[in-house]
Amino acid sequence: MTGVSATLKRAKTSQAVVSYVHREVFEGRLRPGDRIDVEAMAATLGVSATPVREALVLLERDGLVTSTVHRSAYVEQFDGHTLRADFHVLGLLSGVAVARLAHVQDPTIIDALCRLLHELESIPPDQAARIAETANEIVRVEQGAGATPRLRSELAGFSGFLRFAAEASEHRSHAEIVEAHRRVIDAIVAGAPKRASRARLDDARAMGEMVIADFVRRGVLTDDALAAE
Repeated sequence: MTGVSATLKRAKTSQAVVSYVHREVFEGRLRPGDRIDVEAMAATLGVSATPVREALVLLERDGLVTSTVHRSAYVEQFDGHTLRADFHVLGLLSGVAVARLAHVQDPTIIDALCRLLHELESIPPDQAARIAETANEIVRVEQGAGATPRLRSELAGFSGFLRFAAEASEHRSHAEIVEAHRRVIDAIVAGAPKRASRARLDDARAMGEMVIADFVRRGVLTDDALAAE
């Protein structure tokens, strides 16, 4: 195996480890403050310790784990207040991207978003995977066309665990998902940057509340005293 192919294979493996840790935290098998044993996790997954360590670097960049001077890794402490703040920041950053689209009024991007919205609306409500995929594509188009390189980099930092938890916690009806994206796209079409930004922020905050409710239900968060304002 060449050096390049070995690196690519290891990268794919490390991403699989990241997904595994996301699921373990979301399901409550790894809790805030828990130590992550690199060797034990490697043995559980049947991989070497190298991709596990590489995955922990990615997870630390995402804010899900923290490392100590002794190179131990722990699941980062979080609570309802922390998650609300994170989703609020995600919404603000996403709002900047859609506000720029509303201001620029690029007809090619507007046409693409309107076509995706129509596709989302026409998907049968029982096809959850297609609904999620199309909704994600709307966001990718918004961020790809509306975000600056620096903003895209910042948004990438929120594309890990928060997005995983948001997708896993999606309990809205098909009609509610369509309406959330329609509010953003209608504002872009109307050339209303503030309305577009606010709609994307509202959507992110709503997702945050669903994630928090799921964590409480799963026992990851034992109390959610810091209710949304």
